[in-house]
Amino acid sequence: MIETNLTLTIENINETHDREGSLICHGVASFSYRGKDGMVVDEIPYRAKGTPAVDIKGSGENCQGIANGYIDLQINEQENYKEKVATLVIRGFIPTGKTLQELAYFGATQEKSSDFAQELEENISSDNNENLGDEPPF
Repeated sequence: MIETNLTLTIENINETHDREGSLICHGVASFSYRGKDGMVVDEIPYRAKGTPAVDIKGSGENCQGIANGYIDLQINEQENYKEKVATLVIRGFIPTGKTLQELAYFGATQEKSSDFAQELEENISSDNNENLGDEPPF
């Protein structure tokens, strides 16, 4: 078994529970790597059970994180053809930041009118003048 560490984005989350009540999450994750033609984004199915599944569920969809796990190859036999399907089995997941929606909302700023800025400046200057006396404070 070959261990791997990936920085990936969880695209979607499907939840289920096993007979013992442990949470199982599965879905599609995307990761990027540098190929001949530049940056390439690829997707891989994943599954996680227990603590990593709870971490993924808590982070939500479109979250970014570091996953530790291994690639499981499942063989599907169809008549004369054997198809190998790779699935990332996540044994550990560390969320590394906010979701893409939170980052997009964080970047959006609401502009204030110039009247509001002038009024605020006048209030601050009048408060400072009231606190100043004729005598120096020292």
